[in-house]
Amino acid sequence: MPYLRILLILLALLLQPAHAATPDYADLLGSWKITKVLDSSDISALDDKQAAQLVGKTLVIKRDKVTLAGETCKEPEFEHHFEDTVRYLREEAHAASGKLGLPTTVEVIDLACTEVLRKSHGKLVLYWKGFFFDAVKQDSNATAQQVRR
Repeated sequence: MPYLRILLILLALLLQPAHAATPDYADLLGSWKITKVLDSSDISALDDKQAAQLVGKTLVIKRDKVTLAGETCKEPEFEHHFEDTVRYLREEAHAASGKLGLPTTVEVIDLACTEVLRKSHGKLVLYWKGFFFDAVKQDSNATAQQVRR
């Protein structure tokens, strides 16, 4: 009889609907400092001077919006996929990968109006209006200072 009870419990657990696990992108949330212009696509919405002016600015990624240089994009999706770096950049951004310092296979995270490519822990490549930028995660103290400003 105890075996039957255990079997029924296991059967009930197996028949419950599966819930898709939503990745927690808490490590992406927060403030990121744009540290360097890396390269650009063949077609971009910025010129070199405009891109250079973004260096030192703060990219803020929140669950409900992404902000950079006074521009806000609402409702980021945080959809991600892994891609062969060279092929993806050539096909999707019409750009070479040589200057970006990315791994051979890269995690691409789609946000509302842009995407980021995960370089390593605490480092991203931001693709913004046709330019690629290095972005470094700011610590919580720097984030708190940014919020106060």
